[in-house]
Amino acid sequence: MDEMRENWVCGAHKELAEGIRAHGEALRTINDKLDGMIVRQIDYAERSVRIEAKQEQLEKIVTNGLSHTVADMSKRLDAFCSEVRRRLDELETFSWFRTPITKLRDSIFWCCLKIAVAGGVIYLAVHYTGDIVKAVLR
Repeated sequence: MDEMRENWVCGAHKELAEGIRAHGEALRTINDKLDGMIVRQIDYAERSVRIEAKQEQLEKIVTNGLSHTVADMSKRLDAFCSEVRRRLDELETFSWFRTPITKLRDSIFWCCLKIAVAGGVIYLAVHYTGDIVKAVLR
């Protein structure tokens, strides 16, 4: 009697039962493939979680390292700026000397040229004065 019940199929579902028997292997293959996909998807999700955790750890390390580096750089930059400010203040106390020397440096070429021209004129005047006086007196 039990065997009859197992093989008994409702008339309305007879085609469905035959389709299941005929395609049972294909359905098992599809089911196995889906199981494999699910396993791979779960493995991928677990790896993604581990990667994100490691990424967060690296971000914390980099952020902490950069904050310490930036703080150290800020201290060193403040020390450098205060030293430069001190030296500039020191230079400003000698502006009475520095300003005229800077002006002399800027105009030294023209001053040397003027002195050379004046020296040449004086040389010509001294050298040729005797000849000019003799020519005028004759």
